[in-house]
Amino acid sequence: MGGTYDTINRIFDTFAVTSRSRYVYVYDMSRNIARWSKNAVEYFGLAGEYIYNAASVWETRIHGDDKDKYNEYINAAFAGEKVEPNIEYRAKNRNGEFVVCSCRGVVIKDYAGKPVFYACSIINKGIVDNNDPITLLPNQYEMLNHMRSLKTQKKEYIILMINFIDFADVNRKYGYMRGNNILRALAVKLKQESENMGKAYRGEGTIMALISETMNIDEIKKLYGRLRLFTRENLSLEGKRIGAELGGGAIISTDFDIDEHSIYISAKYALDYSKTQRHGNLIIFHNDQLDNNKSSIELVDTVRNCILNGFEGFHLEYQPIFSVTEDKLVGMEVFLRWKKEPFGEVSPAEFLPWLEQDSVFYTLGNWILENALKDAIEIRKEKKDFYLCVNLAFMQLERSDFRTTLIEILRKISYPATGLCLEMAQSSRQLGMEHLKSQIEFLKSCGIKVGLDVSDFASLDYVRHLPIDLVNLVPAVTGGIAGNLTTRYMVEAITSFTHRLGIRTCYTGIEDEETLGIAKSYPISEMMGYLLGRPCRIDKFKEQYLEKRN
Repeated sequence: MGGTYDTINRIFDTFAVTSRSRYVYVYDMSRNIARWSKNAVEYFGLAGEYIYNAASVWETRIHGDDKDKYNEYINAAFAGEKVEPNIEYRAKNRNGEFVVCSCRGVVIKDYAGKPVFYACSIINKGIVDNNDPITLLPNQYEMLNHMRSLKTQKKEYIILMINFIDFADVNRKYGYMRGNNILRALAVKLKQESENMGKAYRGEGTIMALISETMNIDEIKKLYGRLRLFTRENLSLEGKRIGAELGGGAIISTDFDIDEHSIYISAKYALDYSKTQRHGNLIIFHNDQLDNNKSSIELVDTVRNCILNGFEGFHLEYQPIFSVTEDKLVGMEVFLRWKKEPFGEVSPAEFLPWLEQDSVFYTLGNWILENALKDAIEIRKEKKDFYLCVNLAFMQLERSDFRTTLIEILRKISYPATGLCLEMAQSSRQLGMEHLKSQIEFLKSCGIKVGLDVSDFASLDYVRHLPIDLVNLVPAVTGGIAGNLTTRYMVEAITSFTHRLGIRTCYTGIEDEETLGIAKSYPISEMMGYLLGRPCRIDKFKEQYLEKRN
């Protein structure tokens, strides 16, 4: 039996990163023995860390209404069948109270491919931890509470937000466990450098932040410089130096009417800008290094509150898509619009880059999807081959529950999946390729078409890894084609590439007859642009295009 315990312990030690609301167990299927983390033993009132007849013992704690779902899931997982990694159910704690648990498990197989161990992490959704278990820093919730307190007390502060430019690369090189050690080392350095000057936090993902009431912007810049030097030259793992680049964003909070979430996402936007546009140089929100200078934190705060208040001021417009061969209406793409005084009508380009850093964008994205499908289904009744294009953002593809939400929306509206094309927005490419591939393959398995905006040759690399149905040539690559021979050759190369692969290609941004003629000279399948039709509300869309081009 000692061998069994040794095996379970080795798996458990590798797998377990526990906290107050996260429990871990490793289950030996053949011997029916499991080891549970100490916090689970205490919270659920288990007999001890090692449990015999473990499957039956745990099942007695599951809510009666959830047992069938749980057993079906567990039996499929133990049989080696492919299942979703996550499942939710209610479990009874030592006080007899039922709490919602979110579980993520993995089956470990032997050399013959037979399932032998099941390792599972359970999150108690009724508890919010104060500290991150990896860095030991207070987490995002504590940070927002701190920001809310400073706002209430009308105290000004600076928030510095940092992150590795490509932490996925760090994980690929050194593995996740060592990656956690690297995060912990940076957290220790951040605390040391800011001691008595501010408080450090762990944000979303691998983001870390510092909130200071006493430091000025020059001191923040110097601190960030020291942190960059540390990750470049002094960060080491097992005696080996690791050169890693940081990105950083900062914001000075002086307006006490602004919601703390808006401050947070503005700092995240500055951080993202630093990582993607400035090679890690510190970006101070509101300075002239940022694009979209008309945008302001007041605007972001107002838009955010409008989402929370039932999508106040938002509406959808649609631009027609035509086939090249028959000049016939085949689809439409949805565009988000927002209008509210005193701002008037504001282009999404001025607030979407900020909102994509905020969890509320997930709600907005689902609202867009559901309402666009409601509008499109009326057209599908008349035109069976008609399809709707909707852009997907990072926030949607990142979340595992998006799959369930998407299926529920399609069922609710009775919209056929084959009439939907979900296009990857630029932000969605922040995801790791494996996760992105998993999400895209799921969409394809449902019958949904997958689109990709191509603004340069680098974008085509996604075609090598993902099952893309439709490529959109955007104005960034086609602009000024009439007078630019280089652009013509680029478009020729891209369209030839997609045509040979059997991928449909839509030429967008057609605004004059000359460009229309050039577009039609390439092997494209669809086209859209102001010359063919401008975005408009659904009633006007039906009036203009369903009667004219059937």
